[in-house]
Amino acid sequence: MNNLFYKIEGSGIPLILIHGFTGNHKSFEIVSKYLSQYFKVISVDLIGHGNSMIYDESLYNFEKSTKLLTNLIESLNINKVNVLGYSLGGRTALHLGLKYKKNINKLILCSTSYGIEGEENRKSRILSDKKIIDLLTEKTIDDFVEFWESLSIWDSEKKLGVSARNKLRAIRKSQNPLGLSLSLKYQGQGVQSNLLNYLDKIVNNTMILYGENDIKYEKISKKMSKAIRNSKTIVVPHSGHNIILENPIFVSRAVKNFILGVKNDN
Repeated sequence: MNNLFYKIEGSGIPLILIHGFTGNHKSFEIVSKYLSQYFKVISVDLIGHGNSMIYDESLYNFEKSTKLLTNLIESLNINKVNVLGYSLGGRTALHLGLKYKKNINKLILCSTSYGIEGEENRKSRILSDKKIIDLLTEKTIDDFVEFWESLSIWDSEKKLGVSARNKLRAIRKSQNPLGLSLSLKYQGQGVQSNLLNYLDKIVNNTMILYGENDIKYEKISKKMSKAIRNSKTIVVPHSGHNIILENPIFVSRAVKNFILGVKNDN
C-alpha cells in the first residue's frame, strides 16, 4: 500500500510537521519534543524519504503527494489540522493550502519558496537539478551528501554542534537515492509551477518564518506575505536556511503562540 510513515507525539490540537528535501520525521526531533507538550504532533516522512519509500513514480508530483497527506489526515479522523512545512515541506504545505484549505486550520511556512519566476530561471534550475539526479543515480549516497553539504545554502549549518551535525548527516545518508531522485525530478523548484499569482487564494491564517542570514529567502518570504492575505513574517535570529535545526526553540515558541493565538514571547 502507498502509505506515508508518521509518528505521533502528544495530544490535543493536531499539528503536522513536514520536513525538507533529504530530511525525515527525525529532522523535527527538538521541535516536536517541545510542541508535543501543547499539541498532538504528527511528524511525517514525505514520499521518497525516510520510511515512506514508494516505488510508484506516478505518485511523486505535488497533486498526488499532497493527496497522500490528506489521506493520512483523514485516516487519523482529523477534520482540521495545523500544518508546518520546512523548505520542500513548505512548498508541499502551499499546495495543501491551495487545494485542501478545508482540511487546514493554520499554515506555517519555514524557509519556503513559492517557485521560481522566469522561464529561463526555471530551465536553468531543471538543468542543475538534473545533475544532482545523475549524481544520485550514478554515485553513492555518501558522494551525494558530500556534494549536498558543500552547497552555500548550508554554510550556516557549520555553526551547529558536532552532535547536531552528525545527526543531520545520518538522516541524509539514510535516504534511498531513488526516492530522492524521484522527489527532485517531480517536486524540484524548476518543475514546480510558480505559485505567486495563486497565493491570494490561500485563506488560512499563515505565519512565514525565515532565517536572519538567509537573504534570498527573506526576499521570497516578504513577497509571499504580501500575496497571502492573512499572513505575517517572523525573522528567526542566528539562523540561515535551516531554521528548524539552527534555532529550534525560537521556532517552536513562535509556532506555539501562533496556533494558540497568544502574544509572541520570543
